[in-house]
Amino acid sequence: MLEGHVPMQGYLNVLRTPGLRVPLLAMVLGALPIGMLGLGLLLYVHRLTGSLADGGLAAAAFGLGNAAGMTAQGRLIDSYGQAKVLAPVGAACAAWSLLLVAAVPAVGGRGIAVAASAGLGSCIPATTGSMRVLLAELLRGAEVRTAGYAMLAVLFQLALLSGPLATSLLLVSAGPGASVVTGGFLAGGAGALFSMTRASRSWKPARKFVRHDGVRKNAGLAVLLLITAGTGLSAGEITAGLVFGAIPWRRSAARLLLAAVAGSAVAVGLAACAAGSLALLFPSLFLVGLCGGPSAIASSALLDALASRAALTRSYTVMVGVSLVGGALGNTVGGSITESLGHRQAFMLNAFWIAGLWAAGTLFRRALEPAPEAGPASAV
Repeated sequence: MLEGHVPMQGYLNVLRTPGLRVPLLAMVLGALPIGMLGLGLLLYVHRLTGSLADGGLAAAAFGLGNAAGMTAQGRLIDSYGQAKVLAPVGAACAAWSLLLVAAVPAVGGRGIAVAASAGLGSCIPATTGSMRVLLAELLRGAEVRTAGYAMLAVLFQLALLSGPLATSLLLVSAGPGASVVTGGFLAGGAGALFSMTRASRSWKPARKFVRHDGVRKNAGLAVLLLITAGTGLSAGEITAGLVFGAIPWRRSAARLLLAAVAGSAVAVGLAACAAGSLALLFPSLFLVGLCGGPSAIASSALLDALASRAALTRSYTVMVGVSLVGGALGNTVGGSITESLGHRQAFMLNAFWIAGLWAAGTLFRRALEPAPEAGPASAV
């Protein structure tokens, strides 16, 4: 199953690739505000309206706007290039954050605050999707690409987890409004920095778009999006992502994805059995995360075969967008189920749901494993 290999060599090769380190830094700086602004907007709108529910609506609107904006940016980047999209979107992001803090309090009203939060989310520059495309273009060899995809997933998750901490520090020193403005300007600056790097400026859209290999009418991509939207992640994802990316695997990405989803179903089932004991519950949830890391990396790797180069940015941003929407819906539904039925039943229903996703993926596995000539190179 494994080949002889120096575990960290793949990551070193990624970092040694000319032109990738600054875009990676910009990507982390661009992902950090996503974690910052969710909490920051919740607290800021709560202070404006006096309603925690209004704050929750603003945070949800930000997340949905982020998913929609990321998808739209993916299409624009595939058509016009990274620099022409990321820089102006970043400027708009900074402007939206100022609008939220300067104009919304004067106008007042829950609807205005929620709409402005959605607008801010839609203008978060798609640096993560752009980085994913650069990795596919600049890294040579399947093992190095897998390490690059793992590094991208881990850095993205670390940035998301660090965002609320940064917001908490700003709340103590300057208040929730400052956290919103800081997040908006940080995201905007990250988009500008990314667009100015040589790797981003050198990347050009494909000269022609291959209609049958794009996002629409792509059965394999549809199955992948279904699995991505329906599965969840947890803290163990970072550890598993680092390990998974450091080891070369002979199995196809589709089989590894399905194995990870099956493992997630088993892990969530174990969490249901351990729901009555915190000492057993936390290791079970960590095991869920250990399956989530390989799932995210295998999903990213599958795009090289399922999407053409002309639609790679759009495909990745759609995948991240449906993951964000799926996570938001999962949190909402999961909270309702837990409140009405209890933790054990909620975990068990989640286990059955993930098992159903595994069954669907297994049934349509052929769509996830297209012929080699369907890969992105064919569309260049």
